Amino acid sequence: MLSNSTSLNLLAASNQVRSEKERRRISEGTMVKVKSSQKIFTDTEVASLTGICVEHIHNFARSRHLGFIARAAEAAGAKADQWLFTLSDLMVLITLFPRCTH
Repeated sequence: MLSNSTSLNLLAASNQVRSEKERRRISEGTMVKVKSSQKIFTDTEVASLTGICVEHIHNFARSRHLGFIARAAEAAGAKADQWLFTLSDLMVLITLFPRCTH
């Protein structure tokens, strides 16, 4: 029979292993690989890389001030046909916005 402290230690170790496995599973699902030479991404490229639909990307980019060329075009009064994102913008989107399920 195990003592209470041994049981608690085993339970804590089991939870730690489970947590590590869960973190690994989550991080593997969000891994995005891009060429190191690619500095700018279109909205359709970002959508295919992240699994986030273009409409959600546009809405999120507006609220978080992402997509530097689109903002400049909109400020000038022109309608931006295509949004462009930097690698930093892409990392923010991946980190803060979940994949679309629709």
